Amino acid sequence: MKRVKLTVQYSALQGLYWMLFCAIYSFATVFLLEQGFSGTRIGIIVALGNVLGVVLQPVAGALADNSERITVGRLITILSAVMLVVLAILKIVSGALPVVAVLFILADALLQILQPLVNSVSVYYMNRGVDLNFGIARGIGSVMYAVVSSVLGKLVAGYGVSLILYSGIIILTGMMIIISMMPMREKDSDAKKEACQEEKNILEFLANYKYFSVVLVGLTLLLLSHNLLNNYMIHIVTPLGGDEAAMGTAFSIAAMLELPTMFLFSGLVKRIHSERLLMFSGLFFFLKAGAYFLCTNMTQIYMTQIFQMGAFALYIPASVYYVNEVMEEQDKFKGQALMVGTSTLGGVFGGLLGGVLVDHTGVRQLLFTGVLTAFAGMALVFVSAGKENKIQKGRD
Repeated sequence: MKRVKLTVQYSALQGLYWMLFCAIYSFATVFLLEQGFSGTRIGIIVALGNVLGVVLQPVAGALADNSERITVGRLITILSAVMLVVLAILKIVSGALPVVAVLFILADALLQILQPLVNSVSVYYMNRGVDLNFGIARGIGSVMYAVVSSVLGKLVAGYGVSLILYSGIIILTGMMIIISMMPMREKDSDAKKEACQEEKNILEFLANYKYFSVVLVGLTLLLLSHNLLNNYMIHIVTPLGGDEAAMGTAFSIAAMLELPTMFLFSGLVKRIHSERLLMFSGLFFFLKAGAYFLCTNMTQIYMTQIFQMGAFALYIPASVYYVNEVMEEQDKFKGQALMVGTSTLGGVFGGLLGGVLVDHTGVRQLLFTGVLTAFAGMALVFVSAGKENKIQKGRD
């Protein structure tokens, strides 16, 4: 297993996943509006898909941890194939609203389940002595997300929403091809027996990692604040003289500023422990929320995006490394699933809470709530992240 070759393949896998995420999740509203759903119903459909994904993520993680024959690569292939079939059926039943709703919820859930598994591929190789550069791979994911967002938007405007489903099918096919090229061994029978003996339900799992559970709550609050502000950015920039184009510029600046952190992360994590990097990301989420609250013009909004380098860009790779360091071998895939669940839950709660705040209290209260939730999340991560790491070192 050559490091460079596997890093290239893994970068392609990350790139394809975030292309898929952009096509299916970011264009969900465009697709569902065309089908005839109202804005409220679209919100409900997306929220249900996210919640179902959160529920099933630990199940998929446990299967990857404990199954003798189903490696994480095979599980990605199986779920990708199921999602491909779902998208194909969606194309056939277009216009049948109840069926479309159910199928899209399932597609959204599968998309959420795939994310921690794709992250876990890097863990699989790192634990076998292959130093994959996760930061570069995830940075490629951000680049491809930005590219697809721009290109697919223009294509859909010119040729219709069917291209959303077609692009999803093509991308899923590419994912299955790439993962089939990455060698992964089945567990031997002894490892299987050991894993089965250690298998825990979710409550036992969280009880065994008490401080990790607090970290999950803290990160959920941080991602709630992040999504609260991102999802309702148009409401934030409008009073400051901005519009959709200005909002897009702010997001583009943030996306570009993520890249240096992600590309340099592998060197950074060798010098600073992952739990401290996770703490730093919490601090930057709080600083970014506070800066938004203080902004009085669009120039300041653009300048605030600098905090993205230490917030979301640092959280993504740091959370993957943190799970790998504090989890026992048989729990790592499940731990990755729960970690990604914080982002999914943050999106659900951020979207629902933001809508209520904007409709009933106004933008200032939205911004203030973003500051409060970020502070609470930062505090929980600060008091708990390092303690779990020390406990695991004591067990070793």
